[in-house]
Amino acid sequence: MPMKWFLFALSLFSLLVAYNALFMLPGSYDWFGIAVAAVAILAAAVCAWFSGRRFASKQATWRELMLTPPAVIWLFVLLLFCCAGFIRVVAYYWRR
Repeated sequence: MPMKWFLFALSLFSLLVAYNALFMLPGSYDWFGIAVAAVAILAAAVCAWFSGRRFASKQATWRELMLTPPAVIWLFVLLLFCCAGFIRVVAYYWRR
């Protein structure tokens, strides 16, 4: 299996870990869940970056790298995390 696909799969797995840490752990947020999610999101970003460099040409610009499939998926999932987090915060304060 080429390295770009391995890094892409590792990026998706890291996003899954971040999802589980943010939204599937029971109870309120604590430092452990937030730290695990932050490390997983950072690992997913690094893997998406290096995988995107394998998808693009050797002298790709920053814009070309951000338009590769791993980077686009990472940005989309991060946007979903932000929207879901915003909804969760609004729902928490609305309930009070």
